[in-house]
Amino acid sequence: MGKHFSFIHCADLHLGEPFDGLHSGNVGPWTEAIGKATFKAFETVVNIAAEKRANAILISGDVYNSDHHSLAAQMAFARELFRAAQAGIQVFIIHGNHDPQEAWQADIPLPDTVHIFPGNEVTAIPLMIDGEKVATVYGASYKTMHNKENMARLFHKKEGDEFAIGMLHTEVGNPDSPYMPCTVDNLKASGMDYWALGHEHTRRIISEKPYIVYPGNTQGLSCKEQGPRGCYFVDVGAFGTVTTQFYPTDAIRWMDMTLDISSIKNQEELIREVIKERATFRALTERPDIVRLILTGRGPMHKAIASEEGKEFILQAVNEKEQFRFIFAYFSKIIDRTKPVLDLEERRKLPDVMGEYLHSYDAIASMKEADRNRILKEILMDSPEFKRIPELNDFVSEEMISEAFEQAEIEGAEQISLEDTNEDY
Repeated sequence: MGKHFSFIHCADLHLGEPFDGLHSGNVGPWTEAIGKATFKAFETVVNIAAEKRANAILISGDVYNSDHHSLAAQMAFARELFRAAQAGIQVFIIHGNHDPQEAWQADIPLPDTVHIFPGNEVTAIPLMIDGEKVATVYGASYKTMHNKENMARLFHKKEGDEFAIGMLHTEVGNPDSPYMPCTVDNLKASGMDYWALGHEHTRRIISEKPYIVYPGNTQGLSCKEQGPRGCYFVDVGAFGTVTTQFYPTDAIRWMDMTLDISSIKNQEELIREVIKERATFRALTERPDIVRLILTGRGPMHKAIASEEGKEFILQAVNEKEQFRFIFAYFSKIIDRTKPVLDLEERRKLPDVMGEYLHSYDAIASMKEADRNRILKEILMDSPEFKRIPELNDFVSEEMISEAFEQAEIEGAEQISLEDTNEDY
């Protein structure tokens, strides 16, 4: 029987890495917060470790980006490691592809409780609690930015280890990857009881027997990295049972907001609706957000939204509303998926494809209901799908046919309009 212990598993801190693809809009509370977000996220990791009385923090690569590991970033990281040491927390670190061993240039002292694994070899370091070894941590770092070797094959749990943890910054399942490629079978064959992986920025648990875990990054870095980002608290029982719990650490969260403009008549009403919807985000995330505003639907605001000047005006107006909020939303971009209003009565007068479609619709609509349903059903039965599977006829009622026909006027016209628009490109 072993001894109960716990640890935090995190990866891909990317301290000091600038956010990607941000709109250069108004200065606001987000200006300073964005610059500090990656550091605040790691502070939260240490806070969680202290609050949960974890025995260790495992950082599975990419503490920095080699292009942005400033002296200030390295000093900020060291400060948090000393704070962890004061709480009695050991720290185990491997270098990833973005922070290979050769990229850590500054000679900043770190506490004795910090263990950094050397590059391109597997090393075993004991996790000690009160002078007793409770687990062995095996790790391999990147010496340079790329390593095509399957390092997972070099990990082997030694006889006598009560619990073995493997640390690897790897791309699982891609044999051609330059990032220490391996397979799930390679990881399982090692005998490790828990695999603390890094490299993928989206968290996922690949296996529970043994646990093979990507915690994702601690702070989203672009609109492609939406939703909660954080770390796992891992509790190991005396008999080796493992439980995991995810804790969000992101200081700022990337989100998409989708708004239908169909019923919105002017820009003031649009801005009002955006701010109203924003309130629900604040309650949902309980932290600042960077928001992509996705506008959909067909309405009178389409023309303004389709122009760059219109988008710029809307972004500036909604961001001004957030200027003095502590839990702010920074609207970084507008994605226009709107369409112009269709005047069907005017389109009926034109001798084009849509006009012909609408006249055909009117001809069928003017029939008596029984005749109309009979013709529509004949058209349906003549379709390739019903000829191939005639049994579908048993599931189609006259009520279903009538409802579908009522929707066909606007939906058919919209589809023709969309095809016309695509041809313009």
